Amino acid sequence: MIVFGGGNEGIVDELHVFNTTTNQWFVPQVKGDIPPGCAAYGFVCDGTRLLVFGGMVEYGKYSNELYELQASRWEWKRLKPRPPKTGANYPCPRLGHSFTLIGNRVFLFGGLANDSDDPKNNIPRYLNDLFVLEMRPYSNVMQWELPQIHGTPPPPRESHTAVAYVSPDGKSSKLIIYGGMSGCRLGDLWLLDIESMTWTKPIVDGIVVYGIPPLPRSLHSATLINQRMYVFGGWVPLVCENDTKTGGSVQEKEWKCTNTLAALNLETMTWEFITNDVQEKEWKCTNTLAALNLETMTWEFITNESFDDSVPRARAGHCSVSISTRLYVWSGRDGYRKAWNNQV
Repeated sequence: MIVFGGGNEGIVDELHVFNTTTNQWFVPQVKGDIPPGCAAYGFVCDGTRLLVFGGMVEYGKYSNELYELQASRWEWKRLKPRPPKTGANYPCPRLGHSFTLIGNRVFLFGGLANDSDDPKNNIPRYLNDLFVLEMRPYSNVMQWELPQIHGTPPPPRESHTAVAYVSPDGKSSKLIIYGGMSGCRLGDLWLLDIESMTWTKPIVDGIVVYGIPPLPRSLHSATLINQRMYVFGGWVPLVCENDTKTGGSVQEKEWKCTNTLAALNLETMTWEFITNDVQEKEWKCTNTLAALNLETMTWEFITNESFDDSVPRARAGHCSVSISTRLYVWSGRDGYRKAWNNQV
């Protein structure tokens, strides 16, 4: 398990590796062009190669640098892709964007830019541009492209999700953008057909896409399993009013975290609610562990809330990874109070 960057009271450039065989942390002796610490960056894994793009670096600056970590030898390399053939500029510095690998191409969409030269004087600008990073097989040559897009693109946003979906027959690939933040939280769904590079927006009012969609949200997760995209958590409005002018957004009165789970069937374009939000007057962090059985579509509680030291403490904003039959949990915060960085 590899952990890079992030931070608690500052952004760090540390690289840590957890050996799941010995249950020990170690700090590999990295070499090469070690990047500065960053957060809210784009990240893809291509074999043993990890690519990191953009994010927030020290002093609140936004980055548009691209780095590669070759995990087989712990070597960092700062990459300098060629500019687009059209003569367009490189992608501007940004954070909260999506970075999605489809075949030999990485699709960069949206994010948040700062139009001020002074990082302390933030002038936010939401983005909806689409860049493609072309990675040639058996070559270190990379090139940014600003493809010609057809159709109406999604409105600008950050903190959205993007997944790559290949049809069961393997004949079509799509980039699916859902939700995000653009001054208010968004609940719209957009599809980019990779072959024709055409944006489309499925109707989600019950005419084409049946079922009630989840509430608008940002900082959620979307995970593709077979033909379903599972949407979990995020920030959602607690009290809102519909705004037909914003196209899928809402005018927020209050907002909260959620623990709802919904699935979008990408074949039938039907939303399916798996768990509903539990209404609470107050909320807190928890350390309960539950599993969703994908065969029976039922939740199974593994552990109930516990204060035993042998059980991970309650937390939010943590990370988890599965290796073989084990689930590893690391870091996170107990609300706004404390970070749990010393236990796995």
